[in-house]
Amino acid sequence: MKINLSLNYIVEVKECKIDYLIGVFKQLLVFILTDFVRTILEVFAEEVMKQTKKPFECENCGNDEDFIWKTRNAKAMKITTIFAELLLPQMQVECKKCGKKKFISRYLLGIEKYQKMSSLTKRMLAFIGSLTTFRVSEKILGMFGVKFDRMKIWRCVQEVGKAIKFDLDLDELPSGEADGTGIPIVGIKKRGQELKVFIQKKVGGGVRIAGLAIGKYSSGWDKLFGPLKESIMSFKEFLLVTDGDTSILAGMKCVNVIFQRCLWHIPHQLKHSLWEDDVKRKSKNWLKIMARIFNIVALPKPEGEAEIKAVIEEKSKLLAELIKFCDKKGYKSSASYLRNAAPDMFRAFEKRLNGKASSLVERVMRTVNMRVNVGKWTPQGALNAMNLRLAHYYNGWTPGERELEEVKIVRL
Repeated sequence: MKINLSLNYIVEVKECKIDYLIGVFKQLLVFILTDFVRTILEVFAEEVMKQTKKPFECENCGNDEDFIWKTRNAKAMKITTIFAELLLPQMQVECKKCGKKKFISRYLLGIEKYQKMSSLTKRMLAFIGSLTTFRVSEKILGMFGVKFDRMKIWRCVQEVGKAIKFDLDLDELPSGEADGTGIPIVGIKKRGQELKVFIQKKVGGGVRIAGLAIGKYSSGWDKLFGPLKESIMSFKEFLLVTDGDTSILAGMKCVNVIFQRCLWHIPHQLKHSLWEDDVKRKSKNWLKIMARIFNIVALPKPEGEAEIKAVIEEKSKLLAELIKFCDKKGYKSSASYLRNAAPDMFRAFEKRLNGKASSLVERVMRTVNMRVNVGKWTPQGALNAMNLRLAHYYNGWTPGERELEEVKIVRL
């Protein structure tokens, strides 16, 4: 539909400097956008009323054909956009069959009943709120002439973030990593709660978010993995690399999952066990144990079946000797840690799969912490914000301006 727009304004300006003119345009934009939307709305409303079958129906009798105009300019309604707050006419029609009246302006504008903000504006505000603090978001938006208070931005984050769901992509790799990071929670001292993150590796490199959940430490992984079980079982085998958190293993109860201990974490977690055993750092035995464990977790690139088998046998023998040494020295915590880690140390190597460390999910945690470490959250509030933030950074989510065919505009 071609529409001839003629918007005329008289603007009093005091100077020609660009910064001043931009400030004037910010004020003028409200008038331009209001008049533009109003004109298009009026034209479309008239066209709709000419149609035999209307794109809406009477909520009382179901009639979708016979309507008459009741008013074209009822009390103005406020519609908030990312650019300005607009005052637009509420157009009302009347059903000729039952007399029921119906406002159609919001319908034509694609805005839900009783709402003052379009879904695109909500998504934009939510997106900004997931990238930086609500206070900073408020300041940034205010620079462009629109005043959104931080609570409105927070509500958009909650509404939009709650609707985002994650799952595995069957076209990507049957391999992933899982880990958790602390979130400061209102009313909970010190460590707060744990954000649990499950990532899937992509065919072309990089990762995508496959699942998020929040809850107490050392529990709650079943809430994340439960809804994904069907997707996981769609793969013949799925390699999951973790830091050894037993609650992750308990939450992922699928027969086709191959668990692999992160080989980077093993030496570093062993240091803590040695500390628990009162082994002095950099003492003779401490250095001996650390040298041995670093040698054990240093795996070559898997080649033939015979070589893989030989390497695993050699490494398993060295590990058994190290456990025996710890037992002999009375290092109970260290021996126990190594025994628990042993079954899942070489699973990826054995299957010739690429996955030795959980370094990729650790990078995701940095993206999380840059936002959540500012202030304190409710559990659901933190989860909604991270849904948005991580979906954008790793799954390609954007506020979603609808892609338009090139609009032909002729300057008269």
